[in-house]
Amino acid sequence: MAADRLYYADSMLREFTARILERRDTDRGPAVRLDRTAFYPTSGGQPHDRGTLGGERVLDVWDDDAGLVWHRLERLPAGDEVRCAIDWTRRFDHMQQHTGQHLLSAAFADLRRAATLSFHLGADDSSIDLDVADLTWEDAYAVEAQVNRVIWEDRPVEVRFFGEDEIHQVPLRKPPQVRGSIRVVWIRDVDASACGGTHVPRTGAVGLLKIVRLERYKAGTRVGFVCGGRALAHYQRALRGLQTVGADLSVHPDQVPETVARLLGDLKTLRRDLESARDALMAVEAERVWAETAMTDGARRIVAYRADWGPDHLTALATHLAAKPRTVALLAGNDAKGIRLVCRRSDDVTDVDAAAVLRRALERLGGRGGGNARQAQGGAPPAAPEAITEALRNAVV
Repeated sequence: MAADRLYYADSMLREFTARILERRDTDRGPAVRLDRTAFYPTSGGQPHDRGTLGGERVLDVWDDDAGLVWHRLERLPAGDEVRCAIDWTRRFDHMQQHTGQHLLSAAFADLRRAATLSFHLGADDSSIDLDVADLTWEDAYAVEAQVNRVIWEDRPVEVRFFGEDEIHQVPLRKPPQVRGSIRVVWIRDVDASACGGTHVPRTGAVGLLKIVRLERYKAGTRVGFVCGGRALAHYQRALRGLQTVGADLSVHPDQVPETVARLLGDLKTLRRDLESARDALMAVEAERVWAETAMTDGARRIVAYRADWGPDHLTALATHLAAKPRTVALLAGNDAKGIRLVCRRSDDVTDVDAAAVLRRALERLGGRGGGNARQAQGGAPPAAPEAITEALRNAVV
């Protein structure tokens, strides 16, 4: 016998009594089946309810293949008649998000002719997947403005059942996927959807809907949103962040975006100046080490390691050295992972393979890398400076 699903008729029901029809140790844990239940089982993108049943915590609720509702508990309760209570904070939050989703999907369908393909109610935010790929934030702002107008109008959210022979009278947003008696959640002149989920009785109880993210997903767009208490928490987090940054920058929170934009412009200029100065420094360093290195077998074979040389220093120095005649440079410095190596040669040293030189050094240092005859680079675990210098010298012989 299937349970009487009390939430179908009254999503606001918080407490009820029921009779246990069956106890079972399932693969999810101890569970019971009731003759009637107000606990919503996971389905349709909405997670299950929690609460207590006969004094035991309800941890999971689900439909089995036969359509029977099971309630997983910490342990099986005594007695056949049990008192049950819904975790109302969780339930009401889900009701806000789910009703908000109906309003959001209806607004996207109205303003952008975008159909909702799926809905997911997450722990932090919820999302719908739309079949339109070119949504912009201007679209999102227009949609959420329309949704919130409907919320603040505090319209009734009706729940009605229709037979298959009369469902054509209802302006459904999309065809129902069930047969027989069809439960419809209807917000007049806004949306009508076949839905088995729990919803607030009036749109005003949703409080507020805020779109928080737009992501390309497959061939469409995933829209993340929050409603009610989640929207308030999201706003508070965002405001705290602006207040903190504003305090650090000594500006009003409203001035943070323009101040950050100005500072980023200054940072870009400083980075450009730093790169120019580093390149000039490496040009001077290249002149020094090139002049100090004697010719060996028709080429200047330069090896050098400094712990304060990062990848950018190595690249700039190797570039300047390779621009000089008859030069082979094998250089090493440090990065976040360990040792960084770069090998470059000038175009007139055709008898030296930079990749082979680098490979010999990495074999000694236990690293990996690659490249071609003219230039190569790689990395190795941290090592003592003496070991690094010895590996470089042996590699260019």
